Amino acid sequence: MRATLVLLLMLCCHAGLARAQTPLDVGAPESAFAGGPIHLSKNAIGVLRQHYGGDKVPLVPQPFRARLDTAMVGFDWPRVEAVKKELVAARGIVAALMWEQTRFLATGSLGVAEMHALDVAATGSTGLSETAVMLWFYANAVTMTDGHKCVDEAAKDAHLDRLRGPAFEPVTRIVRTISDDRLVAMRDLAIRLETVLAADRTDDTMCRVGSAKAEIKPDAAWKPDASLTRGMLPRHLAALASVMRPRPVARPESPRPEPVRPVVAAGPRKPEPATVEPLFPGSGLALPFFPEPVPPTSAPELLIQMSH
Repeated sequence: MRATLVLLLMLCCHAGLARAQTPLDVGAPESAFAGGPIHLSKNAIGVLRQHYGGDKVPLVPQPFRARLDTAMVGFDWPRVEAVKKELVAARGIVAALMWEQTRFLATGSLGVAEMHALDVAATGSTGLSETAVMLWFYANAVTMTDGHKCVDEAAKDAHLDRLRGPAFEPVTRIVRTISDDRLVAMRDLAIRLETVLAADRTDDTMCRVGSAKAEIKPDAAWKPDASLTRGMLPRHLAALASVMRPRPVARPESPRPEPVRPVVAAGPRKPEPATVEPLFPGSGLALPFFPEPVPPTSAPELLIQMSH
């Protein structure tokens, strides 16, 4: 199950995000969460090590790390956003994205998933667009399953409406334009991820109305219903996709090769103007402190790998 996570998260591996960034140190999962209120389970440690290739988890610097984690555990999302802005100003956008990614992997937090979907969509990177779609499907899936814990059923329905509303327009715009095969792949990955991260998920964001404390049912009262809904997620999310985009979207066709033209004897070559090449070491604006980019994989290949 854990072996699929590297394929599930195609996050933050693109050079466009590397401008004016300060590289983050890396270390063991326990170090990445030291000094804060989040206590990692064995499952969370395994997920983090699998995704980052061992004890190479990005270390978000203090005091930002502890302040962000404390606000997250308290579901104080306005405070999270305020501290994130301070972190971005001090260390760059990648540090904030890495805090979101590591906390999502460790906790499966619905609130962090929604935040990360919006933030990666805001980068405008085409390479991250599929990640935003997957996280949006994940947020809907978690609201449907864990939403059974809400005493107020209307709160869960209101949260689902919010995910489809103006607040998530930057993400739903991608949902409406991504090709059908990639949409199906991201939907299926989100379903898989909802199951993988369920054990460590304690989020009750979908049950909250404003800043009021959520009213939660005992585990025995809602978890059986969540399990039933989990088995129906493929049908529910397929229906959601059909509502969001009633018309199919085909994958863009690959450019056709140009016809070979006959070789004509060339006359004297004109001198080309001198140019100055930019001096970037190695691979240029690469992000050496991130996992290697995941190569493009087709939907059938992803589904085959998830079955192992």
